[in-house]
Amino acid sequence: MTLLAPAWLWLLPAAALYLLYLRRSGVQVTWTPRTAALAAAAVLAVAALSRPALPRKPVDIERQGSDVIFAVDISRSMQADDIRPSRLEGAKRLLESVVTANERDRFGVVAFTTNSIILSPLTRDDELLLHLFSGLDTSMVLSKGTDIAEALKLSRKLSRSEHPVVILLTDGGDALGYQTEAAWAKAHGLTVNVVMLATASGSTLREKDGKLLRDEEGSIVVSARNDAVDVLAEATGGTVIEGPDAAALSDTIARQGQKEVLSKTKVVLYRELFYYPLALALLAAMLGMTDFAARLGRRHA
Repeated sequence: MTLLAPAWLWLLPAAALYLLYLRRSGVQVTWTPRTAALAAAAVLAVAALSRPALPRKPVDIERQGSDVIFAVDISRSMQADDIRPSRLEGAKRLLESVVTANERDRFGVVAFTTNSIILSPLTRDDELLLHLFSGLDTSMVLSKGTDIAEALKLSRKLSRSEHPVVILLTDGGDALGYQTEAAWAKAHGLTVNVVMLATASGSTLREKDGKLLRDEEGSIVVSARNDAVDVLAEATGGTVIEGPDAAALSDTIARQGQKEVLSKTKVVLYRELFYYPLALALLAAMLGMTDFAARLGRRHA
């Protein structure tokens, strides 16, 4: 037999120390059949709380789910505020909502500009993922521009799944076309979904000193959505999601999931016995709070 919650047993020595303290303080504790019954009820209640149980034969449980890779654009244009409070903040809040609500799939995180970096391998550690999302910032950008091809290649390396799901969170980048990237993604089994985090009217950008960003000719830079990136979803059987729509993204992940076996866990099941001491505790408490225990004591006197 084993105890599943043995920490409750600390109440017993704590109660004994309290009684010793009362005795040394001059407080007389009179033991009668009624107080003895109540004390027995307390001990049995603690025994029930400690959850005595008999272990059964261990069983193997398979956890099924999909490999989902978030590829997050952290280029300078993601600081634009046509998606409030900013495109990148919208992406972060979206990721937090989706990961928190999903208990089945594994998630990996890739951040990209002209270069790509793995921020997290595939994991189910929500705490780690939420910490990474909160740390995403355009201040991490060391170069200008966006290279989606590198993000796709790194996403493919993260998973051994036949068809991993890639979620591309971006404003579309600055390329005129993505046909080459789309063909590569399809050939390598990626299902690419695009979360479009920009509007057609776009938004201005600001320098670190707060001034509006200007191009080499001195004109104010306006960053708008680039719908050319939609070809990635069209070619790979993915979908395009407008804005940080958590419900739509969660539905997309659930619909495209492969339900592969991601891990096997050996689980020990127990037959719990707490109801035996609990029943005895209730009986003892009933005796202690009625005259039955007192009468029983008088009969034996």
